[in-house]
Amino acid sequence: MPKQQIIPLSKEEIDKILEVSLENDFYYMIFLTAKTTGRRLGELWGTQKMQEINRKIIGKKIEIDENGNEIALARTRKILKRIPKEYIGGVQVKDIDFQNGMMKVWVLKRRKLQQDETILPPETVQVIKHYLIKVKKLNSPDYFVFREKDYRTIQMAIKSYAKKAGIEKNVCFHNFRHYFITELKKQGWTNDTISKLTGHKTPSSLTIYDHVIAKDIKEDALEALKKI
Repeated sequence: MPKQQIIPLSKEEIDKILEVSLENDFYYMIFLTAKTTGRRLGELWGTQKMQEINRKIIGKKIEIDENGNEIALARTRKILKRIPKEYIGGVQVKDIDFQNGMMKVWVLKRRKLQQDETILPPETVQVIKHYLIKVKKLNSPDYFVFREKDYRTIQMAIKSYAKKAGIEKNVCFHNFRHYFITELKKQGWTNDTISKLTGHKTPSSLTIYDHVIAKDIKEDALEALKKI
């Protein structure tokens, strides 16, 4: 989950962002893909490789030795450093099944990268295909579809397009994932089913979105309670 608190966007606000991003084929494609799949930017773009450069002591832990005696050991945390221009994961052309509307993404589960499959709606398939044809990469299986811009630039672009759309909220790329999940919850989808689409490690982690649904139904609930 992202560190900053996500301020939910309505369908109208999400659609406004997509509308203004039509001026740029790349941004429209990646925004639409995020909206219709709920996938993280790191799953679409990839993540930078890290290397351990040191360990930091953060406390103590107690373990029992073979004789039943308690031993106080240092608890440590890795100190990592990004490796310039080296990345892992990211969607390549060969990961997209255009005919069947499926896309493979790399996700981190139990500290290991694994491939998940996600569904692509027909409109999203056509937009991705149109973009790849335009940049002459449709027949380049190893081409990274969502890496025309660097990671940070994409993060800043969503803020810029939100501003152009007249949205004053603090918008980030994760808003698309948040929107995707909450919309499915409104339609009655279970956490277990949604997690199969979003790649969450455990369905229970989706309960954090329940408060958003509660706020959305507040007005309807108050009207209904008047009749009780």
